[in-house]
Amino acid sequence: MSAEPKPEAMPPEPRADERAAPPAAFGSHPRTIRAARVRSAMWIVGGLGLALAIALVVRAGIPGIRQLLDVAGWRLLWLAPIHIAPLALDATGWRRLLRGVRAPGRIYLTWAAVVREAVSGLLPVARVGGEVVGARLLIRRGVAGTIAGASVIVELTLTMGAQLLFAGMGLVLLLSYPTTGATPRLVALGLAVGVLAVAAFFLVQHRWGMFELIERVLRAMVGRDVLRAVGNPARLDQAIRTMYREHRALVACTAWQLAGLCAGAIELWITLRLLGQPSSVRASFVVESLTMAVQSAMFFVPAGLGTQEGSFVLVGMAVGLSPEVALALSLARRVRQLLLGVPALIGWYGEERLAARERRHAPRETMR
Repeated sequence: MSAEPKPEAMPPEPRADERAAPPAAFGSHPRTIRAARVRSAMWIVGGLGLALAIALVVRAGIPGIRQLLDVAGWRLLWLAPIHIAPLALDATGWRRLLRGVRAPGRIYLTWAAVVREAVSGLLPVARVGGEVVGARLLIRRGVAGTIAGASVIVELTLTMGAQLLFAGMGLVLLLSYPTTGATPRLVALGLAVGVLAVAAFFLVQHRWGMFELIERVLRAMVGRDVLRAVGNPARLDQAIRTMYREHRALVACTAWQLAGLCAGAIELWITLRLLGQPSSVRASFVVESLTMAVQSAMFFVPAGLGTQEGSFVLVGMAVGLSPEVALALSLARRVRQLLLGVPALIGWYGEERLAARERRHAPRETMR
């Protein structure tokens, strides 16, 4: 059974004069215009990324890439259940942040992690859209809106920090390769910028509160209705500060996040083996860590179109993988995203429809 968010987590009802605003005035509101522009920009960026991905595949050679995928064949189906392992580790870390509340079990949180990754990776909402959906799924299981939103924001910050640590490990391993070229310098520069960005992200959350700013950005991307359940921004910022005081939970969550990232590197190593390319675990760690860092930095590109393929080619060549192998690896990951993500999106859509039906019937049952 899905649970409605607690009343105190809901935003205040609009005033009568606000409810009486004519539709024409709302349609011409500057915020509505900005939201439309943001969505249009995302479609343009996504289209450019898709064009880049197609260009890379054509230039590398479609026959060679198809031959590599034919080597794996139906065994690529194994990538879907294998990928559940790193997501389960992420969900375990997520659950540590919910200590002290009646949190859902690990199985449900793992499913929620699958759904939010599918939303971020397959829908044109940028990667932050999945985090909003993750908060909604927690609310459906009875977690207060402020706690759910705080856990998602804090986990996002910790994930960014864990990815920087993971990318730092990948950079150290990359330096041991003789033919890296300028890649290490580019990676080091990107990591320095990433450290400053994470530090600023944490500082703003901790001292001034950041959800009001995040809310404006996400509202333009995913709409007002998606954010309504997470509650009052001031209460949410207070919940975030309270969660940051749980130092043991923060350390445990970060450790589980790192474990999930390492499991993702093992998954990539298995994918290379399926493609008939016996590579070292070290190379898999380098490729996984650095390509993930690039995609996280380009989070505004829907589904990582172009950025995933380009980062695989750039980092793959630094560790000795040909462009054909790197792009076959990226396409194999796309196959896994579809195999695991499409059923997750269908299940999430069904749950949303069921919750909407229950809300429609609730007043009638109360009157009876």
